[in-house]
Amino acid sequence: MRVDVPPADRPASAPSAPLPTTWIEFARVAAMAAVVVVHAFSPLVSTVYADLGTPAWWAAHVVDSALRWCVPVFVMISGGLLLRPREEDAGEFYRRRWARIGVPLIVWTVAYLVWERWRDGIGASDAVAQAASVSPSIHLYFLYVIAGLYLLTPFLRTVVAHTPRTGLCWFAGLTLALGAADQLLGLVDGVGGVTAATRFLPFLGYYLLGWLLLNSGPAPRSLRYGCAAFVLGTAATVGGAWAAAAVAGEWGAGAAYVYGFLSPTVVPASVGAFVLLRAAGSRLAAGGRAGRTVGRVVGAVSGLSLGVYLVHVMVLNTLRDIGGTPDGALALAAASGYAVATAAISMLLVAAMRRIPLLRSTV
Repeated sequence: MRVDVPPADRPASAPSAPLPTTWIEFARVAAMAAVVVVHAFSPLVSTVYADLGTPAWWAAHVVDSALRWCVPVFVMISGGLLLRPREEDAGEFYRRRWARIGVPLIVWTVAYLVWERWRDGIGASDAVAQAASVSPSIHLYFLYVIAGLYLLTPFLRTVVAHTPRTGLCWFAGLTLALGAADQLLGLVDGVGGVTAATRFLPFLGYYLLGWLLLNSGPAPRSLRYGCAAFVLGTAATVGGAWAAAAVAGEWGAGAAYVYGFLSPTVVPASVGAFVLLRAAGSRLAAGGRAGRTVGRVVGAVSGLSLGVYLVHVMVLNTLRDIGGTPDGALALAAASGYAVATAAISMLLVAAMRRIPLLRSTV
């Protein structure tokens, strides 16, 4: 289904035709799987279980670099779906979205802090500091990002409805540039730091970009550009992070910056991944009976994506605690096995939780 592109000299109002959903569900599942793989492989990249420059490190580094789009794609999907101007006042929007994101944010923040206290013995003051700095767990910052973006959504819809498309492109580009600059300045000693109230701001550009991309008609040229952006961005991430680590002699702040979701290499790779996922998901939807069968499976798994995102770190770390992780070449095989097992167990847990009334709203 083609979505009309608003003229550049007119406000980018909402398309009249309903948006297709099959490819969006496909993109959610892909992003969910990518997040699990990234967290399974990240200890190798950060040299906990593999030495810098070894074959195991390089394999994990290339895989991780190729999947850095996972969180940006989630943010872009949310922006694409929620920024469409519609008849819905702010109060109604907040009531509906609170149930979707507010309850999981509170429940899983508490759950992970309690789990960390049981697992690592953190104190009450450390728990409060982790919650305030959006780090009750390595992945829960995403809930704070989405919650912050939701707060601005009713007002951003007005901006979207009355701003020419070129103006929105500038807005998205400038906010992404500011986010990249913010992370770059954070490399200076004593500078930077985020809180639960500000963590979402650097991602505003991705949120706007999601709406712009979702409302751009698919075309062969955009697919070529998307493929080029993904390949070049990923290659630059691989090379840039390795160079920064090699100069420092370790995986440090410079390499981590290149890996950041707002780094100059990850942004184009994320845009390219979004375009490629749309093309792949759209082709899946047009695949006849087999495509419809796969589409139903993808739709069912997509409905579990938020819950899997929330529980998978607890599952992954528990598996690591039980099974351990070898060093060197075997660490790569262990990480791959943990990724598959984590995804499978997390989906089963979330599917079971969704059948329990008191737990359904948390996932």
